[in-house]
Amino acid sequence: MLGWAYDLQRPINLFISSADQLFSPITSVRCPSQPIKHIPWITFTLKTANWEHVNDMQMIIFDANKIQHLFSSDDQLALWHAIPTIKEFQTTWETKRDLDKYVLYKVALNCVLKKIAKYYSKFDEKDIYVLALVLHPYYKLTYIKMAWGGADEQRKEIEAGNMNAKDWHDEAMKMVEKTVKEYWNNCRDSIAGDVDQQYSRSNHDSSHPLKSEYDRHCRQLLEKTAIQVNTGRWKEEFRHYLTEIPSDVSKETNIIAW
Repeated sequence: MLGWAYDLQRPINLFISSADQLFSPITSVRCPSQPIKHIPWITFTLKTANWEHVNDMQMIIFDANKIQHLFSSDDQLALWHAIPTIKEFQTTWETKRDLDKYVLYKVALNCVLKKIAKYYSKFDEKDIYVLALVLHPYYKLTYIKMAWGGADEQRKEIEAGNMNAKDWHDEAMKMVEKTVKEYWNNCRDSIAGDVDQQYSRSNHDSSHPLKSEYDRHCRQLLEKTAIQVNTGRWKEEFRHYLTEIPSDVSKETNIIAW
């Protein structure tokens, strides 16, 4: 069963078989010093083998069409799809390229794969792609280590002669830690401002015993939080997030809702 292509074979061939009588030849050509040559419609009749090629192309293009829809969601952010989806797309076409069934398209697939590799290799230049992936609980940093490699892969590449090889897992870890630290410091500054503001209020409202007591309570809580922030607790929370494996997530998990 070759799929939808054969569904078109009969009506198209039926049209072609009668088109010469209805519309005259599809075109006429004349080479220098040669008689006019009329090209009939029947020349373009597709044989069974031709329809197999059409169906093959449909199967190849289907892979690209499938991933395109992943980036057109109206319900959730899709940026985290970029790295794993393009990698899956690349692997799928590499597999097809090496199959005997698609040997006719090997040259074309190689050209496309070079283009995909060109852009895939640039994902590490934009922090947002790695950050979006790490924030998805199904992938986190483990995917980077498996897809891009870690210390072991770096060592093997260096032994093979690539002295510029990188530990991509470590590179991603440093980048994410830098971002988390910056975010945490911003929170710390915000909390410090809240503490000062709360302290100012409690002094101003000292004539109201109950309210003043509550203000002092809030100030103590804020100061406790500020101490936790200043002691670098972000590292503990970050490591816990990376090592925790939630049981309620999958590839399709809505990252914002989660």
